[in-house]
Amino acid sequence: MRSLPTQARAPRVLGVDEFASRRGRAYRTLFLGFEAGQEVDVLPDRTPEPFAA
Repeated sequence: MRSLPTQARAPRVLGVDEFASRRGRAYRTLFLGFEAGQEVDVLPDRTPEPFAA
């Protein structure tokens, strides 16, 4: 019997944080799903353009 693929749900509560991937040089933006405690996405920098997209 084949199992059906699990559908991913969009998080109801989304947190946004910034962190330095290299001590003070490369900052990234992190999206977290608070209810599930999972990383949702990581943006390559902290400029507003990728965040808005």
